[in-house]
Amino acid sequence: MEQCELVPGRGIRRNRDNTDIFFGMPRMKLREALDYEKPTGDTMWDDEDEYSNGDGDEWLRLRFLDEKLCDIEVLGGHLAHEGIELLATDMPTLRAALKQGGMALEKTEWLSEGHDCIDLQIVVASREDAGDVGEEIAWVITSSDFRVE
Repeated sequence: MEQCELVPGRGIRRNRDNTDIFFGMPRMKLREALDYEKPTGDTMWDDEDEYSNGDGDEWLRLRFLDEKLCDIEVLGGHLAHEGIELLATDMPTLRAALKQGGMALEKTEWLSEGHDCIDLQIVVASREDAGDVGEEIAWVITSSDFRVE
């Protein structure tokens, strides 16, 4: 199972091999570092790469602008920041952990669904936010363009 650390405003770091997945990095460099496997058939978007874990479950989606990383969407595994689990948890637990750290989740102003954590420059969505059932976290997104008015 993939384990990553959030580096707010910069991206994430994969713990297994200390691979930096930082905004502005070239697509080809990331593909080499993350052992990218080109999907068979047509892909819906030519500006994003998807990565699966050893079990074939999707865990990461990277989006690029002019072949430079601009968005990171973590879909599986573990994502933490200073001991706070951001992904393999549920909304009530995450809210409590963030509150204890002096942070909060607010209804997103940046995306169409989810909750912003301005301090960490992320958007977090529960399964319910994403149109499913449940308080478990479905995904965490961070972006070089994260802005909240």
